[in-house]
Amino acid sequence: MTVSYALIADIVRSRELPDRRRAQRVIHETLERAAEGLALTQRPYATVGDELQAVSATLADALALTLRTHLLLPEGLGLRFGIGVGAISEVEGAVGSGADGAPVRPIQDGSAWWAAREAIEKAHHLQDAGRSFIRTWLRIHPDAVGGSGGDRSEREGVVNSVLILRDQTIFRFQPRQRRIMAGLLMGMTQIEIARQEKVSQQAVSEFARSAGSSLLEVQKLLDGLGGGGEGE
Repeated sequence: MTVSYALIADIVRSRELPDRRRAQRVIHETLERAAEGLALTQRPYATVGDELQAVSATLADALALTLRTHLLLPEGLGLRFGIGVGAISEVEGAVGSGADGAPVRPIQDGSAWWAAREAIEKAHHLQDAGRSFIRTWLRIHPDAVGGSGGDRSEREGVVNSVLILRDQTIFRFQPRQRRIMAGLLMGMTQIEIARQEKVSQQAVSEFARSAGSSLLEVQKLLDGLGGGGEGE
């Protein structure tokens, strides 16, 4: 079985937004920028209402997409992500349609999407329970891993523990700090970031060595993760 990484995203507190159309446009632009250079088999696309979906070839790139998006979104906008690990199949004879009725892409099903749905519902539940900083959750479907159910739970637990700490760190950043971190993670030089933010290169360097250092180290660990599942 080929393991895939399905992502479902929805807008946090979408009904409270004063201009939903503009917000959705900004979110789409942000996702497109966040997806640059990542191994996505399906780039982010809108489905129904405030929901968006994407598919990644690797767990590391799925997690990178969520991190970049959290950092790049402007103040006042937030997305909640559920990542599902499992299989993806196309529904035979079914094709999705765009706003003008034209075919867009085949409709998909499979355990990766079921797991992603469970994951985003879990993230939503945790937010409703008072953990507002939690924006990302991972669920691994049993058919994606070999070994016992305990192995799957352990993998989920490790990744989700790191994601909780990662998302809490982002939640505490100021808008400029988020933009600086996004630049560092997406390959910009400190000089380029300093010019963009109209600060000194020393200020960027100090951030990378102090407040931003833990998140940079966390992302190195996440970049080095294996698939989270086993393909055949």
